[in-house]
Parts: sequence; C-alpha cells; structure tokens
Amino acid sequence: MTQLSEHFTFEELTFSQIALRTGMANDPSANYLIMANLKRLCETLLEPARMILAVPVHIDSGYRSTSINRLVGGASNSAHIDGRAADIVPIGIPVPDAFHILRAHSDLPCDQIILEAGAWVHLAIAPEGQEPRREALLAQGGPGRWTYQVLA
Repeated sequence: MTQLSEHFTFEELTFSQIALRTGMANDPSANYLIMANLKRLCETLLEPARMILAVPVHIDSGYRSTSINRLVGGASNSAHIDGRAADIVPIGIPVPDAFHILRAHSDLPCDQIILEAGAWVHLAIAPEGQEPRREALLAQGGPGRWTYQVLA
C-alpha cells in the first residue's frame, strides 16, 4: 500500500470497478501532476473531512482516466481526471447529513462539494495556485443526465 496521507492510500484513490471489469488501466503513477493532486486532495480535503465527520470514509471514486471517466458518464472536464476529486461515503453517518456537516465548515478548502443523488458526497480541490470556488451543489439524475442545483 502506498500512503498518500495518514488514512488514504493510492490504491483506494485509483481503484475502479469499471477498470477491473474491462481490463482498462487506471494508473496515473507516471503523471507527476496527477500524483501531486491526489496527495494534495488527501492532505487538504479528505483528511480534514474525515476529522470533521469523526468517522472513516469510503472512497467510492477517486482518480479516473479519461477512458474510465467517459465509461462512467463523467463530465469531460471532471476534476476526477486530474486527481482533484473523490466521491466519498461516510461510514456511520447518513450521506446527506455528512454533506451538510461538511458544507457548514467554511474553512474546508472545497472547490466543489456536491451531494450526488443523496448517495455520495463529491469533494474537489481547486487546481494548484487557484482559490477554491467553495461551490455547493445538489445533483440529481445519473450518468450522462445529471442536473445540478446551486446552493446559496
């Protein structure tokens, strides 16, 4: 196991059921920028989120190659492709509650926090050198047909 931070590993941030089923690669280890983004995502967003929630979190989806992202119906400009996003499911807290708890922490450097279909929380960091937008959204629908509601 390769630790990216205290509680998160490279393997869990790059695991993909789609890659496993199709035999496609989902390994960004040769890309320095993506590797740096994954480490920054873990250290600046996922670890603090885990501390705030005070429970472990399962990474449902982290890094996605462009091909994997296309297969799952992700946006062509998804932060997952750059290693800047993870979809999390807290262990022991209802997902909508976790979303609202994390959203209430204005010091959490989220570029985006999205409650997706009430089933997971998408957390993304801004590109290196950019200020986070601190955008909060509710997403409904499914792959290829998501609709988003911006929260004030």
